[in-house]
Amino acid sequence: MHIQLYQSSFSSILKLLVMSASLILTSQWVIAKEPAKTAIGSTQNSKAQTVNNHQWAQWILSQVQTLPSVQAMYKGSLVASEQRNATQQPLFNPELGGFYTDKDDEEYGVTLSQTIDWFDKRSANAQLGQVDYELVVLNNVIQTENKLSDALFAFIEFSMAQQLLTIANSQEKLLTQLSNDLKVREDAGDVGHIDAEMAYLSLSQNLQQISLTELRYRKASANLKKTVNSYSIPAHPNTTVWFNSLNKNEISKYLEKGLSIEYAKKQLEQSVSQSKIAHLNKKINPTIGFGAGRDGDENTLLFEISVPLNVRNNYSSEYRASLEKVNQTEFELKEQQRLVENEIQLSLSNYEQLKTRVLSWNKLTGSRLKESQKLLDRQWRSGDITTSEYLFSLRQRTDTLIANIELTGEMQKAWVEWLLSTSQIQSWLKTF
Repeated sequence: MHIQLYQSSFSSILKLLVMSASLILTSQWVIAKEPAKTAIGSTQNSKAQTVNNHQWAQWILSQVQTLPSVQAMYKGSLVASEQRNATQQPLFNPELGGFYTDKDDEEYGVTLSQTIDWFDKRSANAQLGQVDYELVVLNNVIQTENKLSDALFAFIEFSMAQQLLTIANSQEKLLTQLSNDLKVREDAGDVGHIDAEMAYLSLSQNLQQISLTELRYRKASANLKKTVNSYSIPAHPNTTVWFNSLNKNEISKYLEKGLSIEYAKKQLEQSVSQSKIAHLNKKINPTIGFGAGRDGDENTLLFEISVPLNVRNNYSSEYRASLEKVNQTEFELKEQQRLVENEIQLSLSNYEQLKTRVLSWNKLTGSRLKESQKLLDRQWRSGDITTSEYLFSLRQRTDTLIANIELTGEMQKAWVEWLLSTSQIQSWLKTF
C-alpha cells in the first residue's frame, strides 16, 4: 500500500515537472514569435477596443438623454427662455379711458395715458431675466453631469456584480462536483468521512455567499434600469479607459471653471441684479395722459400727469434685504470654492492611490491566478494536498479574485468622482 502511494506521488511529481518544462518551452516560443504578430494583432485589437469604447460612451450618453427627467429639464429651459423674453418686454401698457358728465351742457371725451419707465427698469428686468435663464441652463448641465455620474456608478456596480456572480456560480459548480467526487471516494474508502463533511460545509457556506451575490446583482440591475433605463449593457469599454494620469498642478484651474463654481458666481450676479431692481423700485415713475372731448358746444383738450407718492411704503426694507442677499451670496461662493477644492483634492488622492494598488495587484497576483485553479485540481486529485488544504487554497484564490474586482471597481468609482468634482464627465465620454 505504501509503495503504491509512493509511486502515485512520484508519478504526479514527474507529470508536474514535465508540464512545467513544456510550459517553459512554450512560453519561450511565444516570446520569440511575439514581434512577428504584434504589428498586425495590436492594430486590430486597438481598432476593436476603440469601437467598443465609442459604442459604450455613446450608449451611456444617449440613454441618459432619453430619461424623462432629463427631457423635463430641457422643457424647463424652454420655459425659462419664454420667461426671459417676458422680462424684455415694456413694463407698462398704455391705458385708454373715457368720461361723460350728464349736466345741462354734456361733457364727454376720451383719454390715453402712459406710465413712463423713467429710470429704465425694463433694462434691469431684462438683465435679471437673462441671468435667471443662464442659471436654469447651467443647472441643467449640472444635473446632466450628476445623472451621467449616476449612470457610470450604476454601470461599474453592475459590472462588479456580474463578475462576482460568475465567480460564485463557478464556485458552486466546483464545490458540487467536489462533493460528488468525495462521496464516490468515501464509498470506495479512498477518503475519510471528515473530508466529505468539509466539502459539504464549504458548499453550504457558498450557498449563503451566492445568495448575497445574487441579491447584490438584482439591486445593481435595478439601479442600472433606474439610471440608464436598461437591464443590460450592449458594450463594455476597454479596461485602459480607467487608467489615466492626472496633474496635481491643474487643480487651481478647476476652481475657476467648475460648474458648481460657475453656478455660485451666477447666483451672485443674480443677487446683484435683484438689488439693482430693488433700488429702482424706490424711485417713482410718472404717468402722462392726453385726452380730447366736448363740453357743450366747445371742443376740449385734456393733459394730465400723476406721480405716485412713496409715503406709506418707500421700499427701503426690500432694498436693504437685497443688499444683505448680495453679501450672503458672496459668502456662499467662497464656501462653494472651499468645498470644491476639498472634493477635488480628495478624489485626486483616492484615484491615484487606488490606481497604484490595482497596478500592484496585477503585477504581483494577476499572472499567478491564471493556472492556479487547474494546478490545485491536479494536486488534489493526485493526493499531493489534502482536501482541507485544497479547500483552503481554493478559498484563498476566490477571495483574491473578489478582492481584485472590488479594488478595481473602487478605482473606477474614484475616477468618476474625480470627473464629477471637476465637471468633466460629459466631455470625457465625448472623447471616445
